[in-house]
Amino acid sequence: MNSPELNSLSEFLQGLSEEDLAKRLGVAPAKLQELRDKPDFKQWSQDKDPESVSWRYQKDKQRYIVNLSFG
Repeated sequence: MNSPELNSLSEFLQGLSEEDLAKRLGVAPAKLQELRDKPDFKQWSQDKDPESVSWRYQKDKQRYIVNLSFG
C-alpha cells in the first residue's frame, strides 16, 4: 500500500496531524483546512481514505480523529 497506515492503536486513538492525514488522503494540507468544518467532511474523507476510514477534525487537540459513529 502506498499510503501511510495507522501504525498502532495509540496512533489511531490520538489521531493524525494535518500533514499526516493529507498524505494519507493524497491531498494538500490546505485542502483539509478548507473542508474540515464542512458538513460533508466525514463522507469526503471516507471517500478519499485508502481504507474507507471516516475522519473528523477535533479543534481542541488540533488533530484529525477517526469518526466512530455507529448506526
